[in-house]
Amino acid sequence: MKVISIEYPTPLKNCNIKNDNIDIFVKLENGNKYCITVATIDWISDHVGERHLPSGSPDLIVKELQNQLIEDAVKEYSGDDAYWLRVFSMSYGDEVPD
Repeated sequence: MKVISIEYPTPLKNCNIKNDNIDIFVKLENGNKYCITVATIDWISDHVGERHLPSGSPDLIVKELQNQLIEDAVKEYSGDDAYWLRVFSMSYGDEVPD
């Protein structure tokens, strides 16, 4: 599924690009919009408990919070009729309201 736009409610310049997480809104060519959390590997590592991550909504994981890395990951996750974007988004309550 083609990605039409990615919106950043929190500007990337306000983030620690190596150790943070942010929500993004992804709009697809079919008009659906999804909220996805993007986290860095370091942020995930810092939040691992003694043996595993606590339960919660899944994150799209990137090395750094850089626009190109996020776009590349979102495009990959939008394949197969956006299956993985839809799975991730369901954990947040599905579609983002307008």
